[in-house]
Amino acid sequence: MGQLVETGKQRLGKLYCLRTATIAIGVLAAGFLLFANDGLAWLFSGANFANASFYLMLLGALGLAVHRRDQLLKLQEEIVQKQGQEIDLTYAALNRHALVSLTDPDGIITSVNEKFAERYGYTSAELVGKSMSIIYPDGKADAVYKQIRKSLTQGRIWSGENEELAADGSRIYTRCTIVPMIDDAGNHVRSVAIRTDNTDFHRAEQARFLKSLFDHLQDEVYIYRVEGLNMVYANHAALDACGWKGKDLIHKTIYDANPVSGGALFDPHAAPLLSGEKDVVRTDVQRGETSGELSTRIVRGDDGHMLFVSVLRDATERKAIERAKMESVSVVSHELRTPLTSIKGSLRLLNSGALGTFDSKAQSVLDIAVRNTDRLLLVVDDILDLEKIRAGKMKLKKTPVDLVTFVDEAVEMNKGYGDELHVDFVFQTDLETAPTQVAPERIMQVLANLLSNAAKYSPTYGAVRIGVQEDGKFWRITVSDDGPGIPEEQRADVFESFSQLKSADGIARKGTGLGMTISQKIVEAHNGEIGFDSEIGKGSTFFVRLPMDPARSGDVDHKVAAEAERLPDVA
Repeated sequence: MGQLVETGKQRLGKLYCLRTATIAIGVLAAGFLLFANDGLAWLFSGANFANASFYLMLLGALGLAVHRRDQLLKLQEEIVQKQGQEIDLTYAALNRHALVSLTDPDGIITSVNEKFAERYGYTSAELVGKSMSIIYPDGKADAVYKQIRKSLTQGRIWSGENEELAADGSRIYTRCTIVPMIDDAGNHVRSVAIRTDNTDFHRAEQARFLKSLFDHLQDEVYIYRVEGLNMVYANHAALDACGWKGKDLIHKTIYDANPVSGGALFDPHAAPLLSGEKDVVRTDVQRGETSGELSTRIVRGDDGHMLFVSVLRDATERKAIERAKMESVSVVSHELRTPLTSIKGSLRLLNSGALGTFDSKAQSVLDIAVRNTDRLLLVVDDILDLEKIRAGKMKLKKTPVDLVTFVDEAVEMNKGYGDELHVDFVFQTDLETAPTQVAPERIMQVLANLLSNAAKYSPTYGAVRIGVQEDGKFWRITVSDDGPGIPEEQRADVFESFSQLKSADGIARKGTGLGMTISQKIVEAHNGEIGFDSEIGKGSTFFVRLPMDPARSGDVDHKVAAEAERLPDVA
């Protein structure tokens, strides 16, 4: 744009030169008439007077023309100056509000304005000489970038909306117009791109869409600040449940929400999130006759503040169905247990030979009957255990236990099952002791379930690796196999009652479908955590985290404090 103004000034300069030359010629002609032909005598003599008059009239006309030209030049100068000012103002406005870039025919950046460099997080020097594809998510393979290159190559203007990348990887949404500049020979010499940053508008549109979506969810949604717990958002279901109006939120915290009603429920619920132990926490809540499941996680808002997002889902119907199912199964299980125990005793008596011996065929049938009776009793016991846990009737008598010794004993106790499947159990740990307080028979039940599952899913002549490690204020027990792994779509079903996962290798494994559910309930009753990591084709690692003995946990805190004291101060 500065070049246009400079060109106008150069043209005005040429016109001024022409005017000066015209005046000089007129003066020279007058001088010639006056002094080259005997001056005034010649001027007023006879026929010469007519000629002189003609020349004087000509000079007068020339002077008038020069005067008119001066006026036109002055007017032209004012117009050029005004246009220059308008162009400068337009350029300044464009430079202030738009992202402007110039590229050569190959898409290499030759120039950018300050706004462009600042918005994309680069310096001008970092951008010049680079391909414009640097700002597109997929680089030169990006579909939009390829479409733009095709349009410019064909000499066509491209205009549209873009999703682009800043230097830090954040998304920028722009409205972009790119114009190819063609020379007199029809060659594409450069391109001018003008972008308008629509990121804030795009985010506002997304926010409006999400708000509309959340507003009409049946689940209650609460969003509130980590610092201070002040409410930021509650959807219609949450407002109705708490008896709030939208305008009330500014004066509320999550402690005011029903069924949270203070820190007694919320503080323990959120503690694992604040300590970094978990990404998501879930808690069962009760609101009168209504049951619910509260799920919470921490996210970062657009303004940089950390936020809690809690979703309360009504689980009344689901829990009622589960309760009815378990009650029915429990009744049947109680009725079955006594006759099954009697049958098992009779079969074992026959199998012992106390009542005589059997031929090989009869003995084989008897062995099958004994195994199936044991398996059926195991199913009944699992159902009754689960019913006790859900009814809150299972009492845990905790005693001091050394997990290193305890896990070693569990491995030895289950070694026979591994031998049947030709799978070795390998226990390794760097710890000498791992003191904790647990209900031994219940944690042994958990370990037996994990070891048996790992052996079932391990390849023949494979190995199951067991370990115990220190994990903050917890002991972490791991059981790893080299089995087929657990598909991503089945991860949520691992701890569900009566779930039978479809193995990735297509091989069916027998089980009650209750072992993992019971194990989860037992571990959670110990204020612990059970989970797993799995990769298809490479195996799975299940882990159990159990709290350290309180005395040992204090030792860990002292160790951390001592380490912190040894760290140098950072100014």
